[in-house]
Amino acid sequence: MFLLFTYRILLHLKYLACPSVVFMRKIFATNLIFLLLLNVVIKPLWIFAIDRNVQIALGAQEYGFYFALFNFSLLFNFLLDLGITNFNNREISYYPHMISQQFSSIVVIKLALAIIYLLVTVGFAVALGFGSRHIALLAILTLNQVLASFLLFIRSNLNGLQLFKADSILSVMDKAMVIVLVSFLLWGNLNFRFTVEMFALTQTISYLITIAIAFWLLKGKYSIAIYRQFDRFTIAGLVKKGFPFAVLVLLMTLYSRLDTVLIERLSPDGAVSAGIYAQAFRLFDAFNMYSYLFAALMLPIFARMMSNHEDIKDIFNFSVHLLLIPVIAIAIPTMIYRYPVMTILYHEHIEISAKALVLLMGSFIFVAFAYLFGTALTAMGKIWLLCRISLVVVIFSFLSNVMLIPRFGILGAAVANLVANGLAAILQGYFFIQNQKGVIGRSSALKISLYVSLYLLVCLTVRYTIGNNLVGFLISTASSLIIIFGLRLLTIKTVYSFVKGI
Repeated sequence: MFLLFTYRILLHLKYLACPSVVFMRKIFATNLIFLLLLNVVIKPLWIFAIDRNVQIALGAQEYGFYFALFNFSLLFNFLLDLGITNFNNREISYYPHMISQQFSSIVVIKLALAIIYLLVTVGFAVALGFGSRHIALLAILTLNQVLASFLLFIRSNLNGLQLFKADSILSVMDKAMVIVLVSFLLWGNLNFRFTVEMFALTQTISYLITIAIAFWLLKGKYSIAIYRQFDRFTIAGLVKKGFPFAVLVLLMTLYSRLDTVLIERLSPDGAVSAGIYAQAFRLFDAFNMYSYLFAALMLPIFARMMSNHEDIKDIFNFSVHLLLIPVIAIAIPTMIYRYPVMTILYHEHIEISAKALVLLMGSFIFVAFAYLFGTALTAMGKIWLLCRISLVVVIFSFLSNVMLIPRFGILGAAVANLVANGLAAILQGYFFIQNQKGVIGRSSALKISLYVSLYLLVCLTVRYTIGNNLVGFLISTASSLIIIFGLRLLTIKTVYSFVKGI
């Protein structure tokens, strides 16, 4: 359904008259479809077949132990990069020839930062009184973060060069390998007990293989000087240019992950609460992948257009439709049919995790808005503005978590998440509109508002006539397609053209 909708916008957004904009729109839509096809295959397998079954096999407490440490490893993730990968993506989008000059210098920087990150993360864990098993697992998880950072850096070069298909394949390759390895460990009739440490090590192996393949692909596409004399002034300049991005990554990581770490520390039930919260958070994280992938494609395209002094109004409105319609189509029925959704996935703690899911789905919608406005502001170079916004959000997030988790537990963490992402979306939207007056078309805003109202009405009607069950969920989800047809966001002619063109 969403692929058809993507194609429909590509064909029928009539007001895009500039040839370069039409070309960018075509690149954007076709590569988004390719990226979604890959992720539709791999990510559900990873989330529902692997990650979910790992939690079931380990239990809520043991998985909660892993979940809390995994998110703790993300808190100082900014030290691995200092914003250099985001800077590199934007820089290569503007000046593709720079890749041959700065690749090796960035590798040296990232190796040094990796050592700092490992020392700081493990050091803080020791200072907070983490036990020996905590430290051992955290060491593996921090190594995985280092490898993931190197993979993202290599992919940022491919993305900046607009080699989107290669980047798309690499975005799922590590998960595909983990799926194979963990499937063998879980269902291979092996005579040993599966542990969280084994789960973490399968990810390490997968990252190493994917990095080797990614580097081979990049070397085949562009000349890169691996061995060259390093200029400390060049390295210092790269760090200085990337520093604003580093601050932004730190602040955004804090407000988006504080709830997942603090719930284990502040909740009376500790790791058990973290494990239960992970049941709802897994869906939130999975659905957010669409917005993240969307933003990853938006950034280099917006940056390239702005470097050519082109107006982004048309492609931005195109992006509004392309991002928000699928997000809303997922969020509303998931909120209404939270109990059957959680019952299908899990056997324990259904009621409390279902309540948390409602709040996280509201947050999911805000995250989509934040990706939309935040990516545009990043392409405009408004990094320090985003940093100031994020700092405000971090303060609100921390205070919300500290006040709500001890009293309300899992639901308190979900409310804090909703508050943080809602505030971020509102502030970013406000400043984007102030900087780009008239960019958001009234027609787009009206159609989306009408779509939301009709879709919500239909979903509630189905819920109270057919019942709170899987059949109602499927009918409600399918009704979004009918509403899109009814509002002429999609036509029979478009479907025919799309099928004919496959």
